[in-house]
Amino acid sequence: MVYLSLGSNVGNRFENIRTAIAELSAFFDCKTMSHLIETEAILPDGAPPDWNKPYLNVVVVGDSGCSPFELLSHIKKIEQKIGRNMDAPRWSPRVVDIDILSYYGQMINSKKITLPHQAIGERKFLQYLLWEVGYFFPENVINGLNYVPLDHFVLNPKMVGIVNVTPDSFSDGGKYFDPAKAEAHARKIYADGAYVVEFGPQSTKPGYKEVSPKEEIARLSEVFERCSDINCKGVDTYFADVARYAIENHKVKWINDQKGALNAATIRLIADNDVKLVTMLQGTDMSAISERIKILRHGGMSLGNIIIDPGIGFGKTKYQNIKIIQNCRTLRDFGCEVLMGHSRKSFMELFTNFPAPERDVETLAISDFMSNSGVDYIRIHNVRDHMRFLVAKNIVHLMDPAKQVYF
Repeated sequence: MVYLSLGSNVGNRFENIRTAIAELSAFFDCKTMSHLIETEAILPDGAPPDWNKPYLNVVVVGDSGCSPFELLSHIKKIEQKIGRNMDAPRWSPRVVDIDILSYYGQMINSKKITLPHQAIGERKFLQYLLWEVGYFFPENVINGLNYVPLDHFVLNPKMVGIVNVTPDSFSDGGKYFDPAKAEAHARKIYADGAYVVEFGPQSTKPGYKEVSPKEEIARLSEVFERCSDINCKGVDTYFADVARYAIENHKVKWINDQKGALNAATIRLIADNDVKLVTMLQGTDMSAISERIKILRHGGMSLGNIIIDPGIGFGKTKYQNIKIIQNCRTLRDFGCEVLMGHSRKSFMELFTNFPAPERDVETLAISDFMSNSGVDYIRIHNVRDHMRFLVAKNIVHLMDPAKQVYF
């Protein structure tokens, strides 16, 4: 097997690593990966203070038909493509850093490459991650490894963190209506590893009173200005004016259209700006998803930017919601990525008496089922606890001795 390490400590570190893994897929067949850990930067004495930025690190394991030298050449091109300055001083911050740690057990010592990578014996965080994915270490090395990372994350499923800037949402109505509180919550979600920080300017709870596009924009404007440096913002709206405002003024990466109501001009704007679009099923007629995909494709959307949401809680009974969750794996048959927005929803009254704000445990149990079923995105209120749970699950699953590779 081939073992690679990836690290990033500039910009959106999660997205940098996701992009690098996607680029690697052209010549590297990833079989498994560790969870992500946050580590302190390794710096020489006298390094500038602004170099002291924590890294995210991950180890990926797979196969490659390239020689180690060809693989290294491809890796350097990926690093450059993603934005790494190849002429920057050693140890300086970097958008992405990819190293070949081990290549089918070969031993190579040349000017271009040394294998196994000498860092394996020097850096405890690499030993920690390599142990997780089954790299063989003598028992005394593992038993003596007491490394503690700064933090822990997973890349999948991708988490969409909710920031409701409303006074009346069903779960947290009014809690983040104040822009300063919304900003603080958005920054927490971002730091916790959300793929998208989704701002909702309108409640859609049963019986909600609709507010105008003008009011939605008013609710978003200050908090968007406050969060201008968060480069993974999304907005939950079915109004064309709001979608246009968010894309043209704040470069959002994500529009969540719960009613499938956006007009052709707005769909074209979304497509032209390479923005992802979530389209939700209202009711239970699954054929409506196919029709909606056709409309979006005709409007210029690529399949890669269309995300389908079966609409848990929208026009369905509690039992119909459970059925959709049970069959969520089949939603991939539509050819698009899948999002499930089940967090704290009322169908949980079938099995809990806790009120909506206190249903994170139930939400987490269902999220676990969905992650096992290949759901791409989970739209949730509590990103942090999901990360904690899925990291632990990932480690226990991967550290199965049967998965260890011996050379």
